[in-house]
Amino acid sequence: MKSLILTLISFLVILVTMNAGYYPAWIQSKPVSYWKDLLKEMNDTLDATGIRKSRYGISYLISIRVKEVVESRHVANPVILFEPNSYYRDSLHIYPTVRAPEPAVFYYYTGLEGVWVNSPDADKANFLVRVGKKGVSLDAIRTPEQRRQILAYYRKFTPIL
Repeated sequence: MKSLILTLISFLVILVTMNAGYYPAWIQSKPVSYWKDLLKEMNDTLDATGIRKSRYGISYLISIRVKEVVESRHVANPVILFEPNSYYRDSLHIYPTVRAPEPAVFYYYTGLEGVWVNSPDADKANFLVRVGKKGVSLDAIRTPEQRRQILAYYRKFTPIL
């Protein structure tokens, strides 16, 4: 009988604690939100690539597209230069929806080396990823002079995440 009473008291204390103060909002934002996302993904009919696209967003899409183009061109040792995110914010006005992937994240997704304009390895870049309102393009950087012009243009924009 003592065990039953102690169990009921324990459940009562837990219920009171979970319905007071900070905990109701936490329960809704963490466990309940996780459970809803889990149920949504369990019922989803996407393949593994589709799930990754919906989960990781635009950075994953850009990275995978770049990898596909580099593989189709059979490029040895590509170094990909990304436009600064402040360029998207200041010039194209698409920053909240589009961001260039961070070089470490890009490497994680693709296994290819990526650099930002302010990186010390930016002088090794031989491709430029351009993101615009119409899509993503991968342009080859053919000469050191062309690379200097590109870096000079994009260094006007302060790097942001």
